[in-house]
Amino acid sequence: MGTASVVLNALFDALLYPLGRFPAFWGLLLVSLLSGIGMIAVFKMVSDQEKIADLRRRMGGEILGILLHVSSPGTVLRFAGRLIWSNTVYLSYLLKPLLVMAVPFMLVWGQLEARYGAEGMDEHVPVTVTVQFRDELPGRDDVLVQVTGARLIPPLVMVQTLNQASFRVVTESRADAALLLNGTATEIGRTGEWNGSRVLRGFDATPSLWNLFTPHVQVVRRVPGGPDSGWYSLAGRDYSIFGWHWSWIAVFLVFSMLSALAGARFLRVRI
Repeated sequence: MGTASVVLNALFDALLYPLGRFPAFWGLLLVSLLSGIGMIAVFKMVSDQEKIADLRRRMGGEILGILLHVSSPGTVLRFAGRLIWSNTVYLSYLLKPLLVMAVPFMLVWGQLEARYGAEGMDEHVPVTVTVQFRDELPGRDDVLVQVTGARLIPPLVMVQTLNQASFRVVTESRADAALLLNGTATEIGRTGEWNGSRVLRGFDATPSLWNLFTPHVQVVRRVPGGPDSGWYSLAGRDYSIFGWHWSWIAVFLVFSMLSALAGARFLRVRI
C-alpha cells in the first residue's frame, strides 16, 4: 500500500499545487466542486436511471392517491403501504452507486482532512507529542528525543499503564519540526511550504490498508526499541465564509452538494 499512498498523495499535490499560493479555501473549494460533479457522474453511470424514473413516477402517483382519498382511511392506508414499499425499493436502487462511490469518497475525505483539517506549527505555540510503544515502555533515560527545527520543552511524561510517553516541542518560526525518537525518524507539520500540502499529525510504524485513508499519518520505518505510533496536538483550521467560521467538513459537504445538484441538472441525472 506504500506505493498506492505515494501515487495518491502525488496526484493531489499536482492538483492543488497551482492554488498553493492562494488562501487555503480556494483549494478546498476546487476539490469540493470536482467531487460533487464526479459523484453525480458516477451515480449516473452505475445506477439504473430508467427504473429510478419509473419508480419516482409511481411514488408521485401514490402520494397523489393519498391526497385525493383523505376521506377514505382504508384507501389512504393502502396507498401509504405502497409508498413505503416503493421507498424501500428506491433505497435498494441507491445502494449500488453508493457502494461504488464509498471508497473514492473516503480517499478524497482523507486527503482533505490531511491538507485542510489542521494548521501547521505556529510560532511560540507548544505542540504536545505523544508516542505509543508496542511492548514494554522503556525507562525514562532510555527514551531518546532529538529535535530539528524546534526545541524540546521538558519534562518527559511517562504513562506506564498505557505504554506512552509525552513531551512538548515549540518552534520560533513557521518552520515545521523533525524528530528522532529512539532511532525512529518522523516529521511534524507541513510537507510543503504551500497551502494544500499535507499536514502531518502523527506517525505509524505498522503500515496497513488504513494508511491510504489517513495521509496525515506518516508511515515510518520500524526500529527495534522505537515507538510504534504517535500523534501531535496541532490546532484545527476554520474557514471564514460570509462572516461565519466553517470547518473544512462543512465547506466540503455544502459545496460538493451544490455541485452535485448542478451536475445532476446539467447531466439530466435522476436521483
